[in-house]
Amino acid sequence: MVLILILLSPIYFLAVPPRVARVEAGFPNDLPGPKISPDSKLYFLKVWWEKIVLAFTFNPTKKAEEYKAFAEKRAAEAQEMIVKGKPAIAEKLKAVYQDYLNKAKDLLNKEIQKAIDKGKESLEQQLQNMVDDIMNKIKQGIKI
Repeated sequence: MVLILILLSPIYFLAVPPRVARVEAGFPNDLPGPKISPDSKLYFLKVWWEKIVLAFTFNPTKKAEEYKAFAEKRAAEAQEMIVKGKPAIAEKLKAVYQDYLNKAKDLLNKEIQKAIDKGKESLEQQLQNMVDDIMNKIKQGIKI
């Protein structure tokens, strides 16, 4: 992991413009992003990219949102694998979907506890709404 960070840090500093003219662009969470199917040999690149994004997302609330977005992508990919007739891959994606939603829920619960400790009721309510949304998704799950 340290080696990966060492190798990627120069790329980051070369690719990111100075803070004065910083423009952030990327795929909105509602778009599927690069189209690499889970049955592709290059799918690991997509997973690595998501792990890199999560590693460099330091705000716990934003990280929970990323987990939720990636979970929704796994759900869509699982449905795609069912259509293609590959239920084994769909089951693996379902497990990843559940794992990402649970990680998002745990991060948000920690943030709720911090908000309670600091006495920030509005932040607590906002985070609780996000947890409720994630809990609904966990309960619904993926129909396979």
